[in-house]
Amino acid sequence: MTTTIQVLVFIISFSNLFGQKNGTIKIDDNTSIYWEIQQFDTSKHTFEYCLESDLRYLCKIDKQDWFGSDRGLDFPKNELKKLELIISQKRIPLETSQMFNPNFSGALFESQFELKRFKDHYILFAFFSDGAGSYSAHWKIENGKSERIVLSIEEEFFEWQLE
Repeated sequence: MTTTIQVLVFIISFSNLFGQKNGTIKIDDNTSIYWEIQQFDTSKHTFEYCLESDLRYLCKIDKQDWFGSDRGLDFPKNELKKLELIISQKRIPLETSQMFNPNFSGALFESQFELKRFKDHYILFAFFSDGAGSYSAHWKIENGKSERIVLSIEEEFFEWQLE
């Protein structure tokens, strides 16, 4: 008998074979997260390198610090191209610039997110990692609009996972 996890792994592997890099994560009956990941295309970006103790590494992509690698020795494999929080069928786009290598498998999972509801807004917490270069992002959602309030590698921004 095939388990749910085996079926999920097969579906993710099969869809990645054909380049499909999107999905929907159900949070509850009225809330979900839609995501798109695409392969990193070096021709669509600009790069800056830094030198530290004779080590040359990629430190900026498109003139911004980037997240998804411990030291930027290689180009990212992929990038988070689109993320939307869907509440009662209303799609709220979330900022995804600077977000690379969001997961080792090329797919996102429910365990990477936590949505907290407050009286007049939501906070969406998320973490991303492909095995190295872990980072956390937080978005504040209010009145149908979002603002990314955190994009960081600092440990203090991962504490939501321990609550």
